[in-house]
Amino acid sequence: MAQIEKIPVMYIHTSPMNPRKTFDEAKIEELAQNIEEQGLLQPITVRKISDEETHIDEETGEVVSVEPRYEIVCGERRFRAWNMLAKKSDKYNEIPCIVREMTDEQAFDAMITENLQRQDVDPVEEAIAFSLLLENGNAVEDIAVRFGKSIRFIQDRVKLKGLIPELIDMLRQELIPISGAMLLAKLDIDAQKEFYNENVNGESAASISDIKEYIDDLFCVIDKAQFFSEDNFSDSIPSCSGCINNTANHGCLFYEMKGKEQKCINRECFEKKQQEYVKYRVMKEADNLVKKGEPLTFGKSVILIESPKSWDNENEKKRKEDAVRMYNDIGFEVVYDNVFDHQCWYNEGDERIAEKLENNELYRCIEVLNYRRPEFKVSFYYLKKSSSVKGACTVSKQIEAENIRQKIKRNKELMVEKSTETMRKWADDMTDYTSKSDGMTLNEQTILDVLVLKNFGYQFLNSIGLKTGQMDMVKYVTDNAKDRNRWYREFIRTKLSEASVMYDSQLKELQNMLFSEQYPEKYNEMTSKLKSAYSKKEEKMNERLKELESEQ
Repeated sequence: MAQIEKIPVMYIHTSPMNPRKTFDEAKIEELAQNIEEQGLLQPITVRKISDEETHIDEETGEVVSVEPRYEIVCGERRFRAWNMLAKKSDKYNEIPCIVREMTDEQAFDAMITENLQRQDVDPVEEAIAFSLLLENGNAVEDIAVRFGKSIRFIQDRVKLKGLIPELIDMLRQELIPISGAMLLAKLDIDAQKEFYNENVNGESAASISDIKEYIDDLFCVIDKAQFFSEDNFSDSIPSCSGCINNTANHGCLFYEMKGKEQKCINRECFEKKQQEYVKYRVMKEADNLVKKGEPLTFGKSVILIESPKSWDNENEKKRKEDAVRMYNDIGFEVVYDNVFDHQCWYNEGDERIAEKLENNELYRCIEVLNYRRPEFKVSFYYLKKSSSVKGACTVSKQIEAENIRQKIKRNKELMVEKSTETMRKWADDMTDYTSKSDGMTLNEQTILDVLVLKNFGYQFLNSIGLKTGQMDMVKYVTDNAKDRNRWYREFIRTKLSEASVMYDSQLKELQNMLFSEQYPEKYNEMTSKLKSAYSKKEEKMNERLKELESEQ
């Protein structure tokens, strides 16, 4: 049975070899509370990486004792929880450990085994761990048997290493499924960044179907395009079946793109054909569509586009605005989806749709955009509730009025966006502002305070009562001006503890200014010791330098 030793936590270090890099702080705190109540039920496993040593310092002549050092092999999460308690009470200065003699290879193997056998193993860390095992010469078949996984599972997990950091974060937050992440990992970095920036931008989740649609669009997959079943819908647009840009017509010339799917190598032509096909489908509905300027009446259909969202990027905004303009120019009315109450998800052929249409509960809509490309789709939306009589004329006026209200709202948003961009340019150009000699106004002081607060992480903001998500910092600063010194001191502390201080002479000077004034005893003791040690070292080097110079 292994012996359990109590070792001071200050002698124990985490291992850089540990593939686990993410820890849920809330769960660590919960574990710390359990340890405080029940004790540490399972000791951590460590290995000794250096023995205790004693030597004489050449500069000072003092006897210096270097304590042994230990590295965590298994139990870093338990150690982190224990360390939280050690910061609160001296009774936790020592932690129960099982000490084992291990080589680097054995320790690494144990770390990976512990991490891969967890129930909540992070898929990205799993990918890193499998990759490291493969790099260390383990066969994929052996890894699969050892961890009870299929060979395909191991190979698929390893592919996740190809994800860009933004998509790795989304995977860890479960905003994209693992199956979709593996598809994205096969794309080059530029394509992954395009998916992130143009389609999700970290603001929303993406399903496996969203990801597959993006990849189909990216590679211009012809037989997945909406126009495929009606390839010859227009005499002015060439058919894909015999087109020179279709990879299916090139033998092995495009072998890297070949497969079961037909792909187009002319993206401009492919995208134009998508747009023209949607217009073609719209024109087939023309007799039944609400014309521009006309009110919505039952028995008709209307072109519908998703309402602008605050998180829409510039490309998305432009796509929506261009679509509205294009169909208005053709002569059709276009409304946003928020003029209705919500979408009805029954299929068009469902008998319940016919019943609701007959009862004037739904309105038939033609959608012409999905979130990344032109797409024709028939959908049905519920009318907004009203206490007025449900007559066709009354309801159509309600819809028209709601549409106008939404346009007014969007008009105000556009005004704010335009003013923001104008003032951004002013701020870039107004060099005279910096040279003003008068004192700061109350507004300027508030602006400075908010900019300082925006540098802090959520932990400090929560500690001062500014909850993440509220973020009304202007009101907070106005109401809590008495705490200004605390914000400034936290700002100073944060900046002077950053790694960049090691390379910035001005930050080094600021460190000296702060600690010599605020912590003089600590500062003087440190400088005295360092000056004594380094002056003796410099004296010896100067003596040797003189000897060398005299011999020349």
